[in-house]
Parts: sequence; structure tokens; C-alpha cells
Amino acid sequence: MRALLISLIFVSFYINTLDAQKIKVLKTPNKQFENLFEYPFNENYVVIDNELVMHYLDEGGKNKPVVLLVHGEPNWSYVYRNMIAGLVEKGYRVIVPDLIGFGKSDKPINKKHHTYTNHTKWLKSFIDELNLKNINCYAHDWGAMISLRIIAAEPNLFSKVAISYGFLFTGEEKVPESFYGWQKFSQTDSAFSAGTIMNWGSYTDLSSEVQKAYNAPFPSEKYKAGVRQFPVIVPVKEDDYEAIVNKKLRQKLKLFNKPFLTIWGNTKDEMWLGKDEVLQNEIPGAKNQNHQRLKSNHFIQEDKATEIVEILLKFFSNKN
Repeated sequence: MRALLISLIFVSFYINTLDAQKIKVLKTPNKQFENLFEYPFNENYVVIDNELVMHYLDEGGKNKPVVLLVHGEPNWSYVYRNMIAGLVEKGYRVIVPDLIGFGKSDKPINKKHHTYTNHTKWLKSFIDELNLKNINCYAHDWGAMISLRIIAAEPNLFSKVAISYGFLFTGEEKVPESFYGWQKFSQTDSAFSAGTIMNWGSYTDLSSEVQKAYNAPFPSEKYKAGVRQFPVIVPVKEDDYEAIVNKKLRQKLKLFNKPFLTIWGNTKDEMWLGKDEVLQNEIPGAKNQNHQRLKSNHFIQEDKATEIVEILLKFFSNKN
């Protein structure tokens, strides 16, 4: 039964997906990443889905417990720069991928390849290629929305899960006008600057050096297919194929009984208000956890990196 379920879920991820060999990609020139502020990490690369190249950070001992950090929109592994050392110092192997289309990973140039289905498949392929097991996961925003699908379908891969601003939208939720405005902005703004967006979504005033680093993966418009597409592929209608997939996986997530923690900010973004409480009520592993709401805007890693590390260290080390 389990094998059939997994087969149905992940075979569905290939529907209407072109073979990777037909996907035309760009790689951001290395010079874009030279002398980045607060980013001293070594590069690592893995080939997924036959030929797509995915960049990731891999810090700490290879035999240590794994912490997987997954970024969202419109950022990349850079967003975790101030969290990695604190986790490594406490004995974890910290792995931080750049999602396809972001950071130093390959960037498919056609927006139609940037589907919820494909990004789920690509992250799952990354986990498989690195043979990650007993994963302690912290994921944010789109990284969380993608990770939650994999957690629901393959719970045995995970040890503990913490989420910020992630949810499996099924099209049944009330979508505020502000979110539709964000979708329109992503398609029509002439610059769509990742650095500017990160600054808007942080209580912290990000320096020009930090904003430059967020812009580094996207030196021109042709590199921005993924970063522009993520806002418009959130399923907001019940008959959306991705909403139907999410609805099925949401039922599976209701069986997840391993420790599950929500870490939200106190921003009043209508799209995310109360979604942490829904997860707490639906997921068995969320019961009796020390869920957090910090004084933070959406990009919680910029506002509260030290606090998140402290929360995660306590959560991951707890024997519950």
C-alpha cells in the first residue's frame, strides 16, 4: 500500500513535465558571487533529474546528524548565512541547497518548467542523490511548501521538522487582495529585485552589501524565470491540479507524528495569519511543542537568525 501511494504521488509529479534533457538552462557567472558579504562557504554540486546541476552548502562533519535548511522566494542559500555556524558548532552537518532557478543552481529559462510539481521532484531528487536520512529539517516560505509535500509522502526520511511560513494550500483558503497584488507585481515589475524585496519583507534594514548578495544570482532578466514564477504557482483555486495534489498530501500530513514545530513572525500578512495554528491543529507531531511567534517580518532569518538557531538546537536535541 505504501509503495502504491508513493508511486501515485511521485508519478503525478511527472505529469506534463518535459524531460530534463529538453530544459534549457543558464548558469549564473561565477563572478557574480565573488567577495559576497558574510558568505565564506565552499561550493558543492550534484546532478539531479539526469542533467540539472544543483548547488548546495555542506558544512560540518559528514557523520554528524543532518540539518537540512531550505530557502524560499526570492532568496537562496545566502539567507541562512548567519545560522549555519551555530548549528555546526553544536555537532550538526548542515546542508543548504539552492533550489533550481536560484542561487548557484541551474536556472531553466522557460517559466513553464517552474511548476510546483517540478520543484518538488527536484528537491526530492536532491535528497535522494545525497542519500539523506533521519533529516532534521527547517524550511521557510516556498522551501517549506515544497518540503511539506515530501514530508507528507515520505515521512520516514525525516526525524524532526520545523517550518516558517509554509503551508499546503488547497484552493479552499481565502486569498487576500494583497497576495493577488504580489502575484501581479512579480509579473509586471520591470526590475523585480530580490534584494529590494528582501529588504521590504524584513524589519531589519538590510545593507547594500546584503541586498547585492541577494541580487547576485540574477544579473539580468533572462535569469529570473524561477524567481518571477514562484508567486503565481501558489494554488488558489480548488480545481488547480497542484491544489488537488496538495489536498491529498494534506491528508497524509495529518498522519505525521514526529516532532513538528512552527516558527512564525508577528507580521500581519493576511495570507499567512493563522496558518501556523492550522498546522498545529492538523499535525499530530505538533501537539505539545513549543511553537514560536517572534517579533519578525516575513523574512525571519534576517530578523531573528540567532533566536531561530537557539530554538532549533533545543528542538532538534530534545528526546521527545
